[in-house]
Amino acid sequence: MALTGSRFGQLAAILPAAAVSLLYLLLLGHRHDYLGHYAAGYGASFAALAVWLRSLSRAKFESLAPRSILPGCVLCILAGAITEATIFRLARFDEIDFCNQSLGAVMAGIAALTLVREPRPADREFDIATITGIAYLGIGGWFAFH
Repeated sequence: MALTGSRFGQLAAILPAAAVSLLYLLLLGHRHDYLGHYAAGYGASFAALAVWLRSLSRAKFESLAPRSILPGCVLCILAGAITEATIFRLARFDEIDFCNQSLGAVMAGIAALTLVREPRPADREFDIATITGIAYLGIGGWFAFH
């Protein structure tokens, strides 16, 4: 089976995040919450960016998609800061958790660049990216709380 453009894009989006996750396990395995926050930051951000990109019409995609990745990534990092300071605050704001989830968000922004190409990818690719992001978010939640 040949590796088509869409399959290559899917692999290019998933493999770097998986490689970084493996490094977290190998180097910081005793701190599962670090991997959890990284994976959750990646997953939530990748899903959010994929949903945003999918919502753009074909006419707006060419001009708006490439310029929206960085602001979208920054918004995801800001959302991570807010959730770390409010919803997930057990004792205090944890700078290390915030750093790990922000690294995940940056990796998601890089991965989302695989979705920004001409012609606009099929909706199926955005759906797969969203599902991948939700899966990473779930994996991140599991590691963060175990």
